[in-house]
Amino acid sequence: MTKKALLALVPGLGLIAALALSPAAAGRTQAGQEMPGPLSASHASKPGTDCSACHVAPAEVGPAKCLACHTEIASRIAVDAGFHRDKAQDCGTCHAEHQGREHNLLPLDPSDFDHSETGADLRGAHRKIEIKNNCDACHAQATSLPRHSGRSYLLKVPGCRGCHTPPHPGRQDDCLACHDQNSWSVGRPPVED
Repeated sequence: MTKKALLALVPGLGLIAALALSPAAAGRTQAGQEMPGPLSASHASKPGTDCSACHVAPAEVGPAKCLACHTEIASRIAVDAGFHRDKAQDCGTCHAEHQGREHNLLPLDPSDFDHSETGADLRGAHRKIEIKNNCDACHAQATSLPRHSGRSYLLKVPGCRGCHTPPHPGRQDDCLACHDQNSWSVGRPPVED
């Protein structure tokens, strides 16, 4: 091969070497950090290689960054309501990322779930639903917030109105002022637990 032909190959070889050694080809981010594993399907398209979209430092996720996207949870935390009301300090404890596309970020086992953690303790007539482990009685797809993948247990309308149609226009904010979880009929004998 002639010297001229070799010199013509150098830029092409340089480009190939640069691409092969690039952070993306090596599973690294723009900052040169090694990606610990693929993101879940839910987050795969979010930050790309910009780790700072979720991370405040290498291997450290800032809850504020999670809540900036997960506004439905942030709004409940702000009013001290729902399951996450006292769990906003470290989302990664329960929702571990970088475990692969098929990883379930919502590791909820309904048979081992303490519903009182949500602030909506199931008592009286609702206790039957909990005993049967029939989450879909209230948390059906039609009544729950949509998710990009997996299922949501967050009701579109929290509280009694998430499942029950209010019969008293204008007086629907505090059902438990007159009713209890044993019976919706005022003065009716309670349902046994």
